[in-house]
Amino acid sequence: MPYAYTDPDGRHLDIHPDTNLDGQQVVTLWARGVCARVPVRIPLDRVEELIAGLRDSARQAAQLVPAAITTEP
Repeated sequence: MPYAYTDPDGRHLDIHPDTNLDGQQVVTLWARGVCARVPVRIPLDRVEELIAGLRDSARQAAQLVPAAITTEP
């Protein structure tokens, strides 16, 4: 079953079960913006690595603190 996500700016991420050109089973991620649609094919044995990387990136993003805005008189 496909998965779809749309961010607040209207860009889409669609995920579908698929096969690559060699016939290998993959999960295809389609990133769609205003002008482009780009496929990224992930072999099934690398999906957990992708998810772990996504979780790690989310943890790092949660730790980011916006820089303080200062104005000089």
